[in-house]
Amino acid sequence: MVVEIPSEATDKTFSSLLRAGDKSFRSAIAAQMKGEPSGEYWDQWVDCMAAILLASWASGALASTRPYGVPLAAINASKPTFARYLDTLRFTPPPDKEIKEVTMQFQGESAKEVVERFIRLIPMTRAKWESLIEKAFESAQEIKNDESAKALDGIIQRSPNLAELITGKARRRVEIVDPNLPEAVRIRRTQSVQDVAQGSFFVTGMTQSQIRETKDILAKVVSQEVSVSVAGKKLDSLGIGDFVEQTVLETATNLTAARLETIYRTNVNRAQSQGRLDICRDDLVKKFIPLLRFRATKDKRTRDSHRMMDGYIATVEQIDSMGIATPIGFNCRCSWSPISIAKAVRDRLCNEDGIPDFAHIRSLNGSRQKLIDTGLVPDVGFISG
Repeated sequence: MVVEIPSEATDKTFSSLLRAGDKSFRSAIAAQMKGEPSGEYWDQWVDCMAAILLASWASGALASTRPYGVPLAAINASKPTFARYLDTLRFTPPPDKEIKEVTMQFQGESAKEVVERFIRLIPMTRAKWESLIEKAFESAQEIKNDESAKALDGIIQRSPNLAELITGKARRRVEIVDPNLPEAVRIRRTQSVQDVAQGSFFVTGMTQSQIRETKDILAKVVSQEVSVSVAGKKLDSLGIGDFVEQTVLETATNLTAARLETIYRTNVNRAQSQGRLDICRDDLVKKFIPLLRFRATKDKRTRDSHRMMDGYIATVEQIDSMGIATPIGFNCRCSWSPISIAKAVRDRLCNEDGIPDFAHIRSLNGSRQKLIDTGLVPDVGFISG
């Protein structure tokens, strides 16, 4: 699974969190396949998902601050940056007791460790911890509500054979009966007769006991309790290998993995984008990053309006007031890139005190502003950010 998180979080702790989330999600889907209660597994997944979102937010925040000299932690006096500001800034690591009180909101040890890492990395966000954690859990709960209702259907809809196995209903083969055929043949070809012959997957030879056994094996494959090959041998030993091909088991676990990766990729990207912009709203950070530049991912999938917005410059206040925080559309891959005060001064975008030259910026933005003013950005019907 590809989830881009900064180096501080790509260690064994974060990997362990991803594995815990993967296990909880798979176990929830497996329970639903068997028609058993899945709430406990979904709750575990919410815990993991909230921590992943926080780490992703921190990833974006670090990407918007570290390269620009923003003092996130204890300041090294031997390497002053914008010395006139630093004499009032002292971000020391928070007390362990305070961190423990915050991380107690999480159940899993991996989640607690990842959140603690986030807190130590960016202690300047201390005043926002409770709010960030609350938002992370709210988002994770919304994702869970959607997935618990739709994930299994989404998975089986992509595989008719898997749908047959889980629901016990086969696809009907509708045949047009030729009226010129002899009556006896026409009767054999009517839909009612076809339904009896084909209408239920399990009528073809599987007993109710074998149905239960098969669903149990399928659930264990999806939850990764057993491998596909071991499950295939089990099916053969039960005498149902002819009814359930091993490829169906492979399809089930692959589709589950694909579903989970899509969830992570979409929500991690959004959280990172929010972190990149959110940290720039901080008064301290504004002194180091007075402006941001819109960056579009330029390839054949990039929408014209997004491509045309590339290079647009704005303050974080303007971004908020115009409602153009990224993403600016569904599946949008655009982002806001910080402009350091040093570069902004060099390019005459602002003076040495960080006050933007709005007239010069407007001239540089040119026709891009019309995309916003005419409602083409963000995408029609999409609420930005």
